[in-house]
Amino acid sequence: MASSTPEDHFNTEVLKLMLQLAWSDGQIDVQEVGTILGAARSWGVPEPEVAALKKALEGGVALPAPDLGLLRGRPDEVFEAARALIASDGKLRAAEQEMLEELRVILGPGR
Repeated sequence: MASSTPEDHFNTEVLKLMLQLAWSDGQIDVQEVGTILGAARSWGVPEPEVAALKKALEGGVALPAPDLGLLRGRPDEVFEAARALIASDGKLRAAEQEMLEELRVILGPGR
């Protein structure tokens, strides 16, 4: 089994943030699930991490908290992923908008 790389770690943290955003309105759409799992596959996220994400997508476990300190180093990529997730179901709910605003504050100016 291949060991985890710094890129794998970053991608996993982005996926955790995407999970938080997807569940921020208290529900998750099939399009959001597809976007998150599709990103995990395309980014080559290790299978144990994908399995943990699937459990969180099903709502059976507490959502993992993303490492915001790590994400702060690459905010443009983080926002690109967040926008892709929001666009996946074609709806921007109030809770998602609030979370995006909080994310802008956390990740820094200019987003």
